[in-house]
Amino acid sequence: MDVIWFPNPPYAVDAQGVPSGLEIDLWRMIAETRQIPYRIRRAESFESLIEQISSGEADLAISGVLINENRSKIFQFSFPTASSNLKLYKLEKKKPTAIKLLRIILSREVLLIFIGLILIACLFAIPVWLLERHRQDFSSLRKRHQLIFILQKTLLLSTDHTKRSKSRIISIGSLFARVLLTAYFASYVLKLSNEASTSKEAKTESTVQAEIQQQSSFATIPGYIQTSILKSNGAKTVACNIASACVALLQQGRVDAILDDEQTIQATLDTMPASPKVSAASGALMPLFMAFAFSNRFSQDPRAQAINIGISRSYYDGSYSKLKQHWMTP
Repeated sequence: MDVIWFPNPPYAVDAQGVPSGLEIDLWRMIAETRQIPYRIRRAESFESLIEQISSGEADLAISGVLINENRSKIFQFSFPTASSNLKLYKLEKKKPTAIKLLRIILSREVLLIFIGLILIACLFAIPVWLLERHRQDFSSLRKRHQLIFILQKTLLLSTDHTKRSKSRIISIGSLFARVLLTAYFASYVLKLSNEASTSKEAKTESTVQAEIQQQSSFATIPGYIQTSILKSNGAKTVACNIASACVALLQQGRVDAILDDEQTIQATLDTMPASPKVSAASGALMPLFMAFAFSNRFSQDPRAQAINIGISRSYYDGSYSKLKQHWMTP
């Protein structure tokens, strides 16, 4: 058998010149178990891999090839070997925590809360102090200390500091004012929580077309299904040969985004500089399924059926789970 492969982590990985990865290891396991002799070689590009499997120059292609209706017209697929999700990736632009905190503190709602506390002090604490300041137990305290004591008790929803009926009525009124202020604060916190939840839902429910239209340029690998999707939507694309080169273009600011398989980008980021940070800018846009690619001629060979049986067996004998646990991001 003539097996061709091209790097596409975590399905096919160049481990210092030695092919490895989820699909490579799965293939080796099946070939050894089924006693299928083969030679494996690396394609010059993903486009070359697709061309060689389409023309029958190679029997089997390994590179996390996405199952697609148009591709099934020019070559065949094995049983699925992996699944993932299509996501949009961009440079992360998180604002510093200090700036976020400052924006919250300077927001209209927080300012109103502070104004409310000041009004409670002016309308309730000061009148109570004016009525209670001549008490015998206050005689040894300075006026400033008396006022601070009354203010503290008022803001802590306490009435045990009052001795006179009038001041007690005023203090009870401060309780209602303080409860209203607390309710307003709770509604503000709930509003912030709802805004964060709404933002997350909008991110998750976005469509491929909507996400593409919001970006100016994409780094993409020629021959990929993602490239076809981008071009069909009129997006500007910048070619890169492998996933790490695409991520490098994004980190250098030469493109705005990457539309790619979640597992591929996560595996690639593990080998790239941590800064500038690249992160998902969308939820799962569509499910993706990968498989070995068979040439049309080889798909009629009994060995193709043996390979599919080997893939099926790996699902329930635990060998596929071990490979997935080793190579795939949870």
